[in-house]
Amino acid sequence: MPARDLHDTAVVVDGTCPGYYWMQNVDAWRAGGVTCCVVTVVAFEDVRQAATAIAGLFRFLRERRDQLVLATTVDDIRAAKAAGELAVVLQFQGTSALGYEVDLVEYYWRLGVRVVQLTYNQRGPVGDGCEEPGDAGLSAFGRKVVAELNRLGMLVDVSHTGERTSLDAVEVSTAPVVASHSNPAALHPSARNISDELIEALAASGGLVGINGFSAFLGDADGDGPGLDRFVDHLVYVADLVGIEHVALGLDYTIRDAPRELYDQYVRDGMWSADTYPPPPWSFPSGLDTAAEFPKLTERLLERGFGEADVRAVLGENWLRVFGTVWGSGATQETR
Repeated sequence: MPARDLHDTAVVVDGTCPGYYWMQNVDAWRAGGVTCCVVTVVAFEDVRQAATAIAGLFRFLRERRDQLVLATTVDDIRAAKAAGELAVVLQFQGTSALGYEVDLVEYYWRLGVRVVQLTYNQRGPVGDGCEEPGDAGLSAFGRKVVAELNRLGMLVDVSHTGERTSLDAVEVSTAPVVASHSNPAALHPSARNISDELIEALAASGGLVGINGFSAFLGDADGDGPGLDRFVDHLVYVADLVGIEHVALGLDYTIRDAPRELYDQYVRDGMWSADTYPPPPWSFPSGLDTAAEFPKLTERLLERGFGEADVRAVLGENWLRVFGTVWGSGATQETR
């Protein structure tokens, strides 16, 4: 099958789309033939700010009801594909919006949130982020949060999360765990990339790794900046390590020219470190610079020897398998 036909008939899932950038550039994902975007609706916000952010995204979806649809099931995503719509899954990058209230997990589930990242770089009530030098494990509260996510059928995500906290989360979770937008540290050392041990643990749980397109996490093998092949190298590494069924896409496209004062504030506050996050402007792989170029990835995967079934798996079917397993495992009738 020609690459474009394969791309057009495949379910394509981008496993992490920061909401502020995604809302401004949603047409790029539609132009790239994407079926489903996992949209970060909340990251650092407290509960009041989180409610406002979710309400704002609801309005955004409502105003584009002929193009976008909120998805909470795999059937919703497949229906969107059939209708030519873009399915939107709500994601949290961090659990600041919980505070110390585990009952808020169900509140957000009822609002449609289906993917929850445990930390964002720093230490929080749940555990340590990946920028914390102490690398403490999952807290007692964090264990309650993971149990509640499991009960409700919400996907546990350990991107941005410390190694020990991540491994503890995999150990206590009764459902698959993912790193929605993380790359193998073996190919490029970065606090944001993850170890082979964690990749293997995620795969053993039934989860996956979504490969991140942010250039600082890909590394530069040739001296000219990472290109499309460097992105594919990260995919291939995970596939070779744990199997093709455990790797997917989580591009994490974001604003390229972030205000320098905002960057400096994040570094000053310890949210980012300069070693992990270079100053803007930022870049993504040449050949995959925006979501509109997703068809080029399909073409390159075929050129690199991936079979059609494997290409479909990487583009979206692996995400759908994990979504179906997790979302279908929780939420008892009395909860509903």
